[in-house]
Amino acid sequence: MLELRRNIAHLLLGTFFAFLVVSLPHELVLVGNAVLISGLIVASFLHQRYNIAFLTWLFTNFDRPGKFTAKGAITFFVGTFIAVLLFAPLYAALSILVLAVGDSLATIAGHYAGKHALFKKKTLEGTLTFFICAFVILVFFVAPTKALLVALVASATELITPPSVDDNLTIPFVTGLLLSL
Repeated sequence: MLELRRNIAHLLLGTFFAFLVVSLPHELVLVGNAVLISGLIVASFLHQRYNIAFLTWLFTNFDRPGKFTAKGAITFFVGTFIAVLLFAPLYAALSILVLAVGDSLATIAGHYAGKHALFKKKTLEGTLTFFICAFVILVFFVAPTKALLVALVASATELITPPSVDDNLTIPFVTGLLLSL
């Protein structure tokens, strides 16, 4: 259930943030993103040192247990910050949507329906889910051929990104870069 909760939160927050990227002034999005990253880092340190009920509830219900509390959320928003910093608002938002929707649904599909292992903990079912999500998102905004190519490369990026790097950083960067070409 934790994975499902985490990925639904990932999908909803990412989709909302992508909407903000195209709705708010660029500088405000960057500042808001930086404040969010800083807040998550502070919350992580506070949670490790003090027993704060809200943070305990939040991290128990939405974070994988581990040494670094909020790592996934922090890397997610660092990845979105990089996309917003480097790419035009539409391409940044699309990159964030591909990450939020594709990665979330791929993880859910791989976790609950994945039967065919491909690479590390990644499955064929999860990778196909990511590809389909990415293509469906992109085809409404770019030429179908470009949407297909970007979805293929983004899917491959999601598949082969080593766990030590975190695909929350690589997916929005690669997607935004390819869309910008």
